[in-house]
Amino acid sequence: MRSLPITLKTVDVSLVLRMAERAARPASRRNYLLLSRSADGWLYLASPLLVAIVSLQAALQFLTVCGAAFVIERSLYWTIKNTTRRNRPPESIPGLRSIVIANDRFSLPSGHTSGAFLFVTMLAQCLHPLWALGYLWAGGVGTSRVGLGVHYPTDVFAGALLGTGVGLTVAGSLL
Repeated sequence: MRSLPITLKTVDVSLVLRMAERAARPASRRNYLLLSRSADGWLYLASPLLVAIVSLQAALQFLTVCGAAFVIERSLYWTIKNTTRRNRPPESIPGLRSIVIANDRFSLPSGHTSGAFLFVTMLAQCLHPLWALGYLWAGGVGTSRVGLGVHYPTDVFAGALLGTGVGLTVAGSLL
């Protein structure tokens, strides 16, 4: 049983290093930055206004349910991050430098990924199932965070589970 975590850590580090090599290419770096920045939060704040163009009632419901989900998700995210206290890749992998400066010290879970998966889950649950196609974008956000050198793949996986899990739970309770 002891070999599993070592193997997982080896895979985590290997993937971070492989993504860092890819990020050395200007086009990859630009795409990683664009995807990562798209999940900085501004899109989440603007979305109820965009929904209101189609339906004020749907926008109010979306705002209420999504707001509750984000309060819960951010609380869990902060608690997990500050309990696990996992160092970011540049602090653990000699010679690795991140392309961006992270907003906080620890890496598990990925907050950008968690927020992106929560947002897509709420869109699909509150508005229309076709919004589930947004999981492709959310996965790209997670991939970008590894490519930028601020997360391990397991941080991204944990963020995806957290965001999706909270979204489904809140939507199931409030809708």
